[in-house]
Amino acid sequence: MNNFVRQHIKKNYKPMNKRILVLIVLLFAGINFPNDKPGLIPFREGDKWGFCNFKKEMIIPAKFQEADRYYKGYSRVKLNNKYCLLDEQGNPACGPVYDNIYYMIENRAGVEINNLWGFVNPLGKLVVNPVYDEIYSFNEGLAAVRKGNKWGFTDTNGVEVIPLIYDRVFSFKYGLAGVSINKKCGFINKKGEQVIKIAFNQIPSRYEDVFSDSLSAVRLKNFWGFIDVKGKIVIPYVFDFVFAYSEGLAGFAEGAKCGFINKFGKVIVQPQFDNVYQFHENYCCVWKNKKAGYINKAGKLITLYKYTDANSFSEGRARVGIEGKFGFIDTTGSMVIPLIYDGEDNFHEKLAAVKKDGKWGYIDETGKLVIPFKYESISSFGDGIALVKYKGIFGYIGTDGKEYWTDN
Repeated sequence: MNNFVRQHIKKNYKPMNKRILVLIVLLFAGINFPNDKPGLIPFREGDKWGFCNFKKEMIIPAKFQEADRYYKGYSRVKLNNKYCLLDEQGNPACGPVYDNIYYMIENRAGVEINNLWGFVNPLGKLVVNPVYDEIYSFNEGLAAVRKGNKWGFTDTNGVEVIPLIYDRVFSFKYGLAGVSINKKCGFINKKGEQVIKIAFNQIPSRYEDVFSDSLSAVRLKNFWGFIDVKGKIVIPYVFDFVFAYSEGLAGFAEGAKCGFINKFGKVIVQPQFDNVYQFHENYCCVWKNKKAGYINKAGKLITLYKYTDANSFSEGRARVGIEGKFGFIDTTGSMVIPLIYDGEDNFHEKLAAVKKDGKWGYIDETGKLVIPFKYESISSFGDGIALVKYKGIFGYIGTDGKEYWTDN
């Protein structure tokens, strides 16, 4: 493995998540909730939480110690130091008797009792006994579960349909789950059969990169290629490193330089970059000599290599920075929002979080300040609301700046 590959893996690929992402509560990692306008917003009265509508009319009284936004019909709340899921009528779907709880996915919610995990159904009945050290959410009817150092899969009734023999697993996608055992990787079906032989030295480190655009990167000995969901070698093992496909193109490394191939393995952009990101909205951030620029899918530069910080495009804008000051460019490469901010996040729902003089606010796509700099920390908008921290306390705001809390 050459030095480029080592550095890229160290910088860009993290170990597989230990918990499902939707568990994150009242933190600023930024949950990407579906844009389905739940209608109920967590509302804080002093140190208690309830739920209101967008007009700030209380629907569920404030009595909870914690309350998350609704996701697929349920909110995760804390009452009397225990957790439960609350339906949209304010009725506890299960609990509150649990030390922790996940959201309801595929009609099953992960619950923690005495440091062990199981699953309940929407009626709150335990359907998978809490005997596991770690679980993933259900996906395609099966959930990954761990006892000790070994992983397997359970069905929705608690039957371990795939024995706990693997060192590492992914959730199912396209009817396949990536698995690792004895430092070899492959893919199994829902019967636990090796449909793609466990013979590879490495598969992607992130679930979202497995069979991205229906192709998955795999490493055999020292070289990478791509297979399809049937295990057919679509692109041979000839690359020093590869990135997951995005918008029909995948980055690859040849020695210390990166380029791009299409889904047939044809080189579209010759290897010339020190590092590359994935394509988003038809453009990609690329690096040379520790400076970032942007290219289109033909490999043509739309900006010079001049940024010391850069991110992918989101809603027609890309966050860029030079020596600690940040702004935004558009898809022509023009600087549409100047480099005047101390920190910023991508655009979501036409607003971007920006930081100035130690406080956070939000700007629109023209750079106009629409929510003032007053918050200590903030998240991106989703479903028309964002979680913020003000005077040391969390609360939610709307895209119009409306604050969903009152302080006693």
